[in-house]
Amino acid sequence: MAPLQDLSPTGASSGPRIFAPCAPIALGDEWSRGAFGSVFVVDGPSGKMAVKRVSESVEYANRELETCTRLASDDHPHIVDLIGYWTEDASPTTRVLYLVMGFMPDTLGGVLARLVANEMRMREWRMIALMRQLAGALEHLESIGLMHRDLKPDNILVHLPSNQLRLADFGSAKFVSPNQPNATYICTRFYRAPELILNRTLYSTSIDVWAFGCILGEFAKGGPLFPGGTQSDVLSRIMRTRGMVTMGDIARMPTHNTADTLNTEGIGVGLDLAPRPWSRVFTRRIMNKRLITSYGQRYETALDGCLQWNPSNRMTASALRRCALFTNACGGGCGGGRTTPNENDVNMTPM
Repeated sequence: MAPLQDLSPTGASSGPRIFAPCAPIALGDEWSRGAFGSVFVVDGPSGKMAVKRVSESVEYANRELETCTRLASDDHPHIVDLIGYWTEDASPTTRVLYLVMGFMPDTLGGVLARLVANEMRMREWRMIALMRQLAGALEHLESIGLMHRDLKPDNILVHLPSNQLRLADFGSAKFVSPNQPNATYICTRFYRAPELILNRTLYSTSIDVWAFGCILGEFAKGGPLFPGGTQSDVLSRIMRTRGMVTMGDIARMPTHNTADTLNTEGIGVGLDLAPRPWSRVFTRRIMNKRLITSYGQRYETALDGCLQWNPSNRMTASALRRCALFTNACGGGCGGGRTTPNENDVNMTPM
C-alpha cells in the first residue's frame, strides 16, 4: 500500500490512471454526514483532503469505487478528483470503503441556504459561471453514458473565491445499459424526474438534466421548485408549474415491463392545466418588498429546456452547456463580462 505522500495514481497522462489501495489515513474532523456515509477532512502533503467513508454490503452491487476510478482517468475539471482509496472489512457481509478526494470548503446547498437566510440572491454572473461548470460536468457524464442519479445542491462542491465548482458523490451513479431496467426510487425527492416518480424503469441521463433544471430554478425561487412531502405531492407541484402531463408524454417514458399499464387515476391526465408563467413562480418577498427574482428570458428558456415532461424533449447536457444562458449572457464567458470575482462579489451578494 502506498503511503500518504505517494497517493498519485500511476499511468501515463495519455492513458488510463491505475489506482492501487493506499495506506489508511487517520481521519480528521467530520465535515458532513449523509444517509449512506460521512466525509472527513484531513491534512495532506499539499493541503486539505476529503475522505469519504461509506459502508457497503458485499451482497449487493457497489459501483462507487469503479465509477470514481473511471472518472479520475478522465480528469474532468468540474468533477471531484479521486486521489486514492482503501477498504476495511467490518464484518463477513460488510466492508467499509474510504475514498480520498480533493477538498473544497463549501457546497452549493450551503451557499443557497445562506443567501435565503439573509434575503439575498446570487448575482447573475456568478450563477451563470457556476451552473455552466455543472452543465460541463453533465455533458461529460452524458458522453460516457453515466447517470449521476442524485444531483442536488448538497452534492455540488464550490469554492466561491475562485469561482470553482465540482460535482461529487457518485454513490448512486450507474452507467446506462440499453433495455436494462433501473431502480426508480432513486434521486432526492425534490429533484426526482417525472419518469422516476411514475416508475418508468428505462430512463437515461435525461433525469440529470431535469435535476439540473430544478437546481437552476432554486437560484431565483430561494428554495426547491418542487418541495413535496411525498412523490404524489411533488408530481402535483410539477403539474401546477409545468402544466398537465399527457398520455403522449408518458408513452415516451419507457419501462421494461410492457404489461405495466400506468394507473393514471388521480394524476389528472387530460385536464386543461397550462404551464405557470415563470414570473409568477419567481416572486419573493425580500427586505419587505415583493420582487420578481427571475434572471430573465435566457434563464427561463434554459429552465423550459430542462423541465420537460417528455424526456426526449429535454435538452441534452451538451445542448444545455451551449445554450444562450451560458454563451450569450452579458458579453459571453461566465455571463458577467469577467471570469473572476471582485472584492464586492465574494460570498453572498444582494439583489
